[in-house]
Amino acid sequence: MANAKLNVLVAEVPEVIPLVQEAWRAHFALTFCTSLAEAETLLNKRFDVIVCGTHFAESKMFDLLRMAKSKPKSQAVPFLCIRVLDGELDGTAFQGISIATCALGAAGFVDLNRWRREYGFDQAREKLRQLVVSLAHQPT
Repeated sequence: MANAKLNVLVAEVPEVIPLVQEAWRAHFALTFCTSLAEAETLLNKRFDVIVCGTHFAESKMFDLLRMAKSKPKSQAVPFLCIRVLDGELDGTAFQGISIATCALGAAGFVDLNRWRREYGFDQAREKLRQLVVSLAHQPT
Protein backbone atom coordinates (compact mmCIF):
# COMPACT_ATOMS: atom_id res chain seq x y z
CA MET A 1 0.00 0.00 0.00
CA ALA A 2 3.01 2.30 0.46
CA ASN A 3 3.29 2.62 -3.32
CA ALA A 4 -0.38 3.46 -3.85
CA LYS A 5 -0.98 6.79 -5.53
CA LEU A 6 -2.81 9.48 -3.62
CA ASN A 7 -6.40 9.88 -4.74
CA VAL A 8 -6.95 13.50 -5.81
CA LEU A 9 -10.21 15.12 -6.88
CA VAL A 10 -9.52 17.97 -9.30
CA ALA A 11 -12.36 20.44 -9.88
CA GLU A 12 -11.39 22.57 -12.84
CA VAL A 13 -12.47 24.01 -16.15
CA PRO A 14 -12.09 21.67 -19.15
CA GLU A 15 -9.17 23.55 -20.72
CA VAL A 16 -7.00 23.05 -17.62
CA ILE A 17 -7.59 19.29 -17.32
CA PRO A 18 -5.00 18.25 -19.96
CA LEU A 19 -2.37 20.36 -18.17
CA VAL A 20 -3.14 18.69 -14.85
CA GLN A 21 -3.12 15.24 -16.43
CA GLU A 22 0.27 15.87 -18.01
CA ALA A 23 1.76 17.22 -14.79
CA TRP A 24 0.23 14.81 -12.27
CA ARG A 25 -0.87 11.52 -13.86
CA ALA A 26 2.40 9.80 -12.97
CA HIS A 27 2.09 10.90 -9.34
CA PHE A 28 -1.59 10.79 -8.39
CA ALA A 29 -4.78 8.85 -9.10
CA LEU A 30 -6.84 11.68 -10.60
CA THR A 31 -10.58 12.18 -10.76
CA PHE A 32 -11.85 15.25 -12.59
CA CYS A 33 -15.08 17.19 -12.41
CA THR A 34 -16.18 20.31 -14.24
CA SER A 35 -19.59 21.01 -12.68
CA LEU A 36 -20.93 21.54 -9.18
CA ALA A 37 -23.46 18.72 -9.62
CA GLU A 38 -20.74 16.30 -10.70
CA ALA A 39 -18.56 17.38 -7.77
CA GLU A 40 -21.40 16.88 -5.30
CA THR A 41 -21.77 13.26 -6.38
CA LEU A 42 -18.01 12.68 -6.25
CA LEU A 43 -17.75 14.06 -2.71
CA ASN A 44 -19.35 10.80 -1.54
CA LYS A 45 -16.16 8.97 -2.56
CA ARG A 46 -12.87 8.90 -0.70
CA PHE A 47 -10.18 11.37 -1.70
CA ASP A 48 -6.87 12.26 -0.08
CA VAL A 49 -6.94 15.86 -1.34
CA ILE A 50 -9.36 18.07 -3.25
CA VAL A 51 -7.86 20.67 -5.58
CA CYS A 52 -10.20 23.30 -6.98
CA GLY A 53 -9.48 26.05 -9.47
CA THR A 54 -10.86 29.54 -9.04
CA HIS A 55 -12.57 29.33 -12.45
CA PHE A 56 -14.23 25.95 -11.72
CA ALA A 57 -17.86 25.78 -12.89
CA GLU A 58 -18.16 29.48 -13.68
CA SER A 59 -16.20 30.55 -10.57
CA LYS A 60 -17.99 28.32 -8.06
CA MET A 61 -14.84 27.42 -6.11
CA PHE A 62 -16.24 28.86 -2.86
CA ASP A 63 -19.52 26.97 -3.38
CA LEU A 64 -17.64 23.70 -3.77
CA LEU A 65 -15.48 24.47 -0.74
CA ARG A 66 -18.55 25.10 1.43
CA MET A 67 -20.19 21.94 0.07
CA ALA A 68 -17.10 19.80 0.73
CA LYS A 69 -16.76 21.08 4.28
CA SER A 70 -20.45 20.35 4.98
CA LYS A 71 -20.36 16.67 3.92
CA PRO A 72 -19.24 14.02 6.43
CA LYS A 73 -17.09 12.11 3.88
CA SER A 74 -15.20 15.15 2.64
CA GLN A 75 -15.13 17.64 5.51
CA ALA A 76 -11.75 16.45 6.80
CA VAL A 77 -10.19 16.15 3.34
CA PRO A 78 -7.64 18.92 2.67
CA PHE A 79 -9.07 21.35 0.11
CA LEU A 80 -6.56 23.38 -1.89
CA CYS A 81 -7.74 26.37 -3.90
CA ILE A 82 -5.65 27.30 -6.92
CA ARG A 83 -5.60 29.91 -9.63
CA VAL A 84 -4.14 28.66 -12.91
CA LEU A 85 -5.68 30.78 -15.65
CA ASP A 86 -5.21 34.46 -16.47
CA GLY A 87 -2.43 36.57 -15.06
CA GLU A 88 -1.00 36.86 -11.59
CA LEU A 89 -3.24 38.43 -8.97
CA ASP A 90 -2.15 41.70 -7.39
CA GLY A 91 -1.21 41.58 -3.71
CA THR A 92 -4.55 42.83 -2.39
CA ALA A 93 -6.64 40.36 -4.42
CA PHE A 94 -4.30 37.52 -3.53
CA GLN A 95 -4.51 38.33 0.18
CA GLY A 96 -8.30 38.66 0.06
CA ILE A 97 -8.81 35.30 -1.65
CA SER A 98 -6.29 33.64 0.66
CA ILE A 99 -8.10 34.92 3.75
CA ALA A 100 -11.53 33.91 2.39
CA THR A 101 -10.46 30.39 1.43
CA CYS A 102 -8.87 29.74 4.81
CA ALA A 103 -11.87 31.21 6.65
CA LEU A 104 -14.08 28.70 4.82
CA GLY A 105 -11.83 25.79 5.79
CA ALA A 106 -9.45 25.42 2.86
CA ALA A 107 -5.88 24.31 3.45
CA GLY A 108 -4.67 27.23 1.39
CA PHE A 109 -4.71 29.21 -1.83
CA VAL A 110 -2.04 29.15 -4.54
CA ASP A 111 -1.70 31.61 -7.41
CA LEU A 112 0.30 29.38 -9.74
CA ASN A 113 1.27 32.31 -11.94
CA ARG A 114 2.87 34.00 -8.92
CA TRP A 115 4.81 30.80 -8.18
CA ARG A 116 5.87 30.52 -11.82
CA ARG A 117 7.28 34.05 -11.64
CA GLU A 118 8.99 33.43 -8.29
CA TYR A 119 10.33 29.91 -8.87
CA GLY A 120 10.19 29.26 -12.61
CA PHE A 121 7.78 26.95 -14.42
CA ASP A 122 9.26 23.56 -13.50
CA GLN A 123 9.96 24.44 -9.87
CA ALA A 124 6.46 25.88 -9.45
CA ARG A 125 5.00 22.65 -10.80
CA GLU A 126 7.13 20.57 -8.43
CA LYS A 127 6.34 22.82 -5.46
CA LEU A 128 2.61 22.42 -6.13
CA ARG A 129 2.90 18.65 -6.43
CA GLN A 130 4.82 18.49 -3.16
CA LEU A 131 2.20 20.68 -1.48
CA VAL A 132 -0.55 18.25 -2.51
CA VAL A 133 1.48 15.33 -1.14
CA SER A 134 2.12 17.13 2.14
CA LEU A 135 -1.57 18.02 2.53
CA ALA A 136 -2.54 14.38 2.06
CA HIS A 137 -0.17 13.34 4.82
CA GLN A 138 -1.23 15.93 7.40
CA PRO A 139 -3.01 14.54 10.43
CA THR A 140 -6.74 15.29 10.44
